[in-house]
Amino acid sequence: MIIGICKILYHFPYAGSLKEKRRRLNSMKGILRKKFNISISEIDYQNYWQKTILGIAVVNNDKKILDRIFYKIIEDIEKLKYGYINDYNVEFLHGEIA
Repeated sequence: MIIGICKILYHFPYAGSLKEKRRRLNSMKGILRKKFNISISEIDYQNYWQKTILGIAVVNNDKKILDRIFYKIIEDIEKLKYGYINDYNVEFLHGEIA
């Protein structure tokens, strides 16, 4: 079992309030959850208007598949045009069930 974790620093340049940022963020999270069946959450900068850090987790048995999924997620986030990705980081955890 391999757990893929992606952290994304995202900027909302057009958000003028927390309410607007959260509306766009909830829309983005819903679209990504539905399309990719992932766990996604805002993990930092909850009280900032124009930036956030998203945490995304995916479980699979094949690292190549996880790489492909994260590539498509990044691509889809950029296509949404709510803002832009400043930085992202992908990590993999390997687990065994005894």
